[in-house]
Amino acid sequence: MKRTKRPTPRSKATRPAKAKLGISLEELRELEQKAVRLEKLAGMLLNTPQQAFYLYDYSKQEFVLGHEHVSGLYGYKAGEIEKRKGGWFGIIHPDDLAEFKEAHRLVMESGSDEVRTLRVRVLRKQGGHEWIQSHMRPFERDAEGRVISEAGMAIIITPLVEAEQALRETEARSHSLFQSNAAGVLVFDAKFHIVDANPAACSMLGYHKKALLHLGVLDLTVRGNRGEMRQMLHAMQTGLKPTQSLETTLERQNNETLDVLTASACLRDDQGSFVQGMLILLDITARNQMQRELKREAELTRILIDHAPVSIGLLGTDGSVVCVNAAAEKLFGYKLKVVAGRKVWTLPVVDAAEASASQRRIEMLADGGGSIHFTRPMHTRDGGTRHIEIAHTAVKKADGSVDFIVTTGVDATERRKLEVEVIRVAEQEHIRIGHDLHDGVGQTLTGIASLVEALLERLSGEDHKDARRIHELVKTAITETRRLSHGLSPAAVKNRGLAGGLMLIAETVRENFRRECVCHVDDPAPEVGQEAEIHLFRIAQEAVNNAIRHGGAGKIHLSLRRKSPTEGVLEIRDNGRGFPSGKTATQSDGIGLRVMEHRAHLINGEMKITTHKGKGVRVLCHFSPAHA
Repeated sequence: MKRTKRPTPRSKATRPAKAKLGISLEELRELEQKAVRLEKLAGMLLNTPQQAFYLYDYSKQEFVLGHEHVSGLYGYKAGEIEKRKGGWFGIIHPDDLAEFKEAHRLVMESGSDEVRTLRVRVLRKQGGHEWIQSHMRPFERDAEGRVISEAGMAIIITPLVEAEQALRETEARSHSLFQSNAAGVLVFDAKFHIVDANPAACSMLGYHKKALLHLGVLDLTVRGNRGEMRQMLHAMQTGLKPTQSLETTLERQNNETLDVLTASACLRDDQGSFVQGMLILLDITARNQMQRELKREAELTRILIDHAPVSIGLLGTDGSVVCVNAAAEKLFGYKLKVVAGRKVWTLPVVDAAEASASQRRIEMLADGGGSIHFTRPMHTRDGGTRHIEIAHTAVKKADGSVDFIVTTGVDATERRKLEVEVIRVAEQEHIRIGHDLHDGVGQTLTGIASLVEALLERLSGEDHKDARRIHELVKTAITETRRLSHGLSPAAVKNRGLAGGLMLIAETVRENFRRECVCHVDDPAPEVGQEAEIHLFRIAQEAVNNAIRHGGAGKIHLSLRRKSPTEGVLEIRDNGRGFPSGKTATQSDGIGLRVMEHRAHLINGEMKITTHKGKGVRVLCHFSPAHA
């Protein structure tokens, strides 16, 4: 703006009162100061960051003011926007274009000098859009009232719009969190009166929202818990650190109680004064009930375990002892504090020769689960030996991995003694019956055979034929009696040893039953005591008889192997019918199988019977020569 040149100062006497233009110097100076201020204000409007003031002359189709600044708001140079398709309308976001054109039309045609304000998005040169707030109004009109020029201002409000959007989203999330939260939420004022409650809180407490708004937080708290609740509310109000959570009991509208876990939060003003508080309620009634039931069950379980007559131990997956019950402490003489944390196979109750096998069993259970049953002699603290029926069972987690191994032990020492005595008596009875058959019935039959032979010499014709037939039957009876007496008597084992006894069984099957029977014995064969030889012989004898009588086997295979220096294996395998459909060997109620298992236990062995319908039966008896 061109400034007016000040006249040379003169004295009052010589200065004229009025300039030639008809205004005084004071008025001229005042006009000059206003012009300077207007120039300064225009400079500020034209050069303020993030906003631009413009004046557009429609008669000349050009900017009078602000062309470069308005273009620069969006990253363009003066004149670049006019060259784009659509000009200034071409940089307006398509969704805002109709609104922008309507506002521009109203400026041009309404005949009003009203300022039109709107928010639109403008395309940036670098890409994307910038939110602006545009103010437009007519500046000059011609004699007919048509707009000659337009004044306006564009202000970048992208951060404001983004902040507003973020605020709206936050408010929406907060509202959604409050209304749809599964936890109950109570909002209260400085006097602890409830001012708002979400649907979950209303449902949880059994009140309609309007009814809750007439109550205070302490009104909902049962009397015995109001002290703790008051303390937490007071800490929130006074600015002290509130309790992070509090388990308390509230009273529902129907007078039932509700166990809740409460979390607290509060809103404060700029001076830190309490404005509003919030309680978030989580219903833990069912959880507490379950905890009480679990506690009761745990107590009952502890009582059952501690008072059970069976020894019970809990092992980790590494075989370490976690706990044992009172029966185990009493049986073996070792307190829990002595054995806790130790590997079970390193305990003095386990025989040194059994340690590696015990470790393998635990590792197998830890890897695959399942259960194992066996009988082993174990040592007590006072130097005694007890025969224990042991069961290891893997307990799995929800994901299928093994969590613990439960081991139970039943003292079978006395029962084993009775079993030994029963089998000893039965063995003696077998020997007696065998001798009676051989020396009694056998001799009688032999005498009958001699008499029939003498009678044959005096008979002829049909009588002679009948007598010869009787003689053949008596000879068959003598052979069968001899076979039975040999089978009942352990003389075959005593005289031949276990290997020879097994060979004799195979030979008898081939000759008497006309079945294919093969016997294989390792050289050298596992050495066992005489009593163990008899038990193993009887197991093999019973398995072969079962294969012939019940399985209808055509082929039988017997073997006695030395699996390792500390383990031997007796195996009887046939190709018979197997067990009936739907049954396993362990489910069979045959007394013969149970006697076989008892005999295996008496020599500290383990017997396993596997069968498949139509594919025969396999009997395996693992034993330790050192213990057999």
